[in-house]
Amino acid sequence: MKIKNLLVVLLCMGTTSTSFAQTSDAEAEAIVNLLGVQKKEAIAKLVPVSGKDSVAFWKLYNDYQQKNLVTAKARMKLYEKTAQSYGNMTPAIADSLATKYFANRYGQEKSLEEYYNKIKAATNAVIAFEFYQAEVYLLTQIRAHIMQQIPTYGQFQAVSKKN
Repeated sequence: MKIKNLLVVLLCMGTTSTSFAQTSDAEAEAIVNLLGVQKKEAIAKLVPVSGKDSVAFWKLYNDYQQKNLVTAKARMKLYEKTAQSYGNMTPAIADSLATKYFANRYGQEKSLEEYYNKIKAATNAVIAFEFYQAEVYLLTQIRAHIMQQIPTYGQFQAVSKKN
């Protein structure tokens, strides 16, 4: 049963990688913007702010989202590149992908820390901590969902060898 599920995922990945190869910057930006709107709705539920704190928080949160558009689009492109690399993976390609994932995550973490400090200064540490927790929670959920859709390279190789 697991192998059938993996084959379905691989088929979807093949379809996805083909569509990813054709993803334009405008399409990537539209996807990232849609995700940003959904994240903002979730943040509104997870970070209860009111009054002057609300004005300051949402201004900074919007700045945070805008700043992270580049990082989010780069991460999408990295997922595409990963899927496209499964057919010709080499140690150099694997190392390059890992290095890019580390850099992308590091950039995201630095931005999160920067905006935690800005929100703390503009509101208070409790609101900033709620922002941090909510953002980490959502990013973890998004990453987990994406990674559940894509087999690991080892899984891909195992299925390839059986066929």
